[in-house]
Order: sequence, then C-alpha cells, then structure tokens
Amino acid sequence: MSWMRKISLGVRMALILFVPSLAFVVVLGSLFVHQSHRELDEASLARGRAIVSFLGPAAEYVLVSGNPVALDSLMARALAQAEVAAVAFYDADGELLGVAGQGLVGLPSAARIVEADEVVVEARGGRLQFATAVLSLAPQVDDYSTPQQALRTERLGWVQVDLDVTAREAAKRRLLLVVVAAVLVVLVGALAMAWRLARSVGLPVAALVKAVRRMASGDLDVRVSAQSTSEELRALEAGFNAMADSIAHSQQTLQARIEEATAQLAHQARHDPLTGLPNRRAFEESIEQAVSIHRRAGDVVTLLYIDLDRFKPVNDTCGHAAGDRLLRELAGLLRARLRAQDHVFRIGGDEFAVILRGCGREDAHHIATALCDAVAAYEFVCAGRSFKVGASIGMARMEGMINDVSAVMQAADQACYEAKHAGRGRVIEYQRSSD
Repeated sequence: MSWMRKISLGVRMALILFVPSLAFVVVLGSLFVHQSHRELDEASLARGRAIVSFLGPAAEYVLVSGNPVALDSLMARALAQAEVAAVAFYDADGELLGVAGQGLVGLPSAARIVEADEVVVEARGGRLQFATAVLSLAPQVDDYSTPQQALRTERLGWVQVDLDVTAREAAKRRLLLVVVAAVLVVLVGALAMAWRLARSVGLPVAALVKAVRRMASGDLDVRVSAQSTSEELRALEAGFNAMADSIAHSQQTLQARIEEATAQLAHQARHDPLTGLPNRRAFEESIEQAVSIHRRAGDVVTLLYIDLDRFKPVNDTCGHAAGDRLLRELAGLLRARLRAQDHVFRIGGDEFAVILRGCGREDAHHIATALCDAVAAYEFVCAGRSFKVGASIGMARMEGMINDVSAVMQAADQACYEAKHAGRGRVIEYQRSSD
C-alpha cells in the first residue's frame, strides 16, 4: 500500500502494534462477556429447574390431599426463593388449582402443560417459565391393594414456576457497558503508548494471544507469566491472570452450587419430607439389593409391614397437622428401636416397612413384637386429649419359595392383612399354605 510508504517507521510500528492490540482486547472482552452471559443464563436455568424439580415431589402430598392450606404454604415457600415471580399448580386434567405471585406471563395452554412429563422451559415476557409433572412416587397402600397396584406411578398434576429475569438482563447490559468502557480505555492507552512499546510488545502479546486461544478452547487454567520489561504490559498480564482467575472461580462456584442442588434433590427424591425416613422409592431399591445379597451370599432377609391402627381418629379429631406430628414421632420411635443394620421406611400414609438383615426367626419376632408393643404403649397428647394407637405387623422371611422381591413383599402384605383382621395390635408371620 502506497500510503504506508509515506508515514514514518514509528507510526508504522505503532499501527502494527495497535491493530493486534485492538483484536486482542476485543477478543478478550467478547470472551469475558460471552462467558459471563452464559454463566448467568445457565445459573437461571439451573435455579429454575432445581426449584420446579423440588416442587414436583414436594407437591405430591398437597395434590393427593387437596389441602388448600398446604397448597398456599407450598406456594409461599416457592415465592420466597430468589427471582421467583409466580407459581401455579394444576390438577391431573390440567385445570388450575392455585396461583400465587405477580401473575403468570403468557400462561401456556393446558394441552402443553398436560403433555409435560419432564421439565418444560419457555421464555416469555422477561420471564423464564418452568413446568413439570407431579408424579405419585409413594402412593398410599390400603389393606386390599396388591403389590402391582402399590407400585403403580400416577400423574397427579403439574407445577409451573416463573422466574423474573429482568434483573439478569439488566446485569448483562451493565456488564456489557463496563466491558465496552474498559476496552475503549485500554485501546486509547494502547494507541498513546504504541510507539514506546513497539520494540518490547511482540513476545508478551504473542503469549497473551496464545493464552486467549487456550481459554477460548476451554482451558480455564491457563495463565501468563508477568516477565515483560514494560510495566504496562506486566499490568496487562496481571489483569489477564486476574480475569482468568475470576472466570475460573465463577465456574467452580457455579459447579459447586449445581452439585449441591443435585445432591439435595437426590436426597429429597429418596426421603419422605414429613418424617425424614427413606420413602417408597428407597424401600424398593433396598429390598432389591437385599434380595440380590440373599441370592449371592445366603443372607436371610426379614421384611416387616407395619400398618398403624386407630390413626384416623387423630386426624378426624385434631386435624391433619396433629396426624403429621404423630407420624413424625412414631417414625422416631420405630427408628430408635432398631439395630444399626436395620432400616425403616415410610411407604404410605400410615404404613411403614422394616428390612431386617442377618436376623434369626426368634430375633425377628422379638424385634417385631417390641415395635408393636412400643407403638401400643405410646401416648399421643393433642389439645388436652390423649390418644392410643397401635400397629398391625406382617412378617415375611426370605427363604424357601419366598426368594424374590415380589414374593417377599406379597407375603409380608398378606401377613399384615391377617394381623389387621385378626384383631389388630399383633405380629403375624406369613405361613405358606401346604396346598
């Protein structure tokens, strides 16, 4: 180009230095903005999914019981979460049961909500909408239910949560303005000092460009050594390292929060929120594992089905809150009277299951009888009234023809049924008929 020949070498070197500096700063700023925006978007998505996935299992009891107070309480707890603008629940037919918050923006059609089995995410009107199905993972089992019916999963309804992302978008705009301003300041400074830095800028810039490329490829551990003879370049290298540290720290923090939320959701998916005991899903996994160990090592497994007696009068007289308190107290009572290797589960409304490992028949009878006596002796006081409940316990041992999950569960259920109809408050072991 002829115009390049008309300018001095200093200006030419300054231009040669300035153009790569311009590209470097723009790339670095764009990378920072892109990475930060993506982290904000992923954080909102992760938060919304975590909240709606938590509300799904938590809403199971509410949709089954139809308790409006519990529904309002659950919606209030959801609205207390950061960025949550609105929450709504639907029944199994897609009809709205309750809504709280600042109103649902662009309410999805009932048909779309009804079709949702996994988490559905939509962006509308400055909000992120999340919807998921509420599944019955631990249905109540009455005295006449078969194990196949007890294991059936039903869709009880749906939950929808709106996150207000206007603050996130404002943060994105502020971040962009700050980065643009910083880029302009850096470029003006680079242009002013280009001639002075022309002789010493080559290698440091090359190292920084290489580091940027590695960062763009996903290597967030890349750093540059601040060994430049120029104080300004050393400051730029230190700034790059600080920015890289900030990005890496943000990613680690976000990953830690995601792992924490995942662990919390995994715990909630396998535990009863009322009593803190493992739920029916955990029971099914544990009994399958116990059967596998029995077949491999011959370990004798004893299964107890516990059905509370005279529990309904507590609910009818003092309300469901008192019934919930009684269930929590009885759960602690059962857990305290078991050995370290035994496990108790809440598998239904007022039904529990106990898995005894490495336990002889006499010891199993002794443990079951002790549990039955402890429940019968327990006195529950509410509103000045005293209540006595009991427990009918069915016991089945995995031996002989009872050697799989279905057989031992069916045997324990039948024994519990016999205990219930033989006068309640007793332990009956399943006896296989001779015919």
